[in-house]
Amino acid sequence: MSRYKSTSHCYFLIGCLGINLAFLSYCQSRVLAQLTTFNPPTQIYRLAAPQVLTIPPLRQSEISPFGQSEAIAPSGNVSTPPHFNFLVTRELPRLWQMRVPLDQVGSLYATYELRGTNGSSNAVSSSHDANSAVRIIISPLPMVEISRDPYSKTAVIQGGVRLTMDLSNSKFAGEYLGNLTVTLNRH
Repeated sequence: MSRYKSTSHCYFLIGCLGINLAFLSYCQSRVLAQLTTFNPPTQIYRLAAPQVLTIPPLRQSEISPFGQSEAIAPSGNVSTPPHFNFLVTRELPRLWQMRVPLDQVGSLYATYELRGTNGSSNAVSSSHDANSAVRIIISPLPMVEISRDPYSKTAVIQGGVRLTMDLSNSKFAGEYLGNLTVTLNRH
């Protein structure tokens, strides 16, 4: 009887683990889809980009270089503050796409402007407290030609950004929001 309970218990645990893994995989794929999928542009000069861009939450390994805990040496000073990474970088290489005439592929460049919901420039602001903001440095990534149509004499280009988040002045954990504006210009 105890062997039957043990086997049944193992199947129950494996089933629960399988359900949890499936759920986690489903949630993760939704986040990735929000980052990278949108309808490719069909009209010339029409910018295609996700209307809501969700950046996955920061992981502990991005903030603490030592993992989950930090050990103190026997002769170490307990009053020494822990080490944290206050600059966290994320790359979003497929942020937007645009169809352009072939002869303009090399003559375009993108500019980016970020404003927190509280109006702060180059920052995102906390959804819980408008006075708490995270400064963000935006670095454009090179534009890439991803497809070419010789019949319409057009190409689809895409671009993105590298976001370097400065966490040193953030006061609250949680969701931070802002509006990112992408503008394409010609040289």
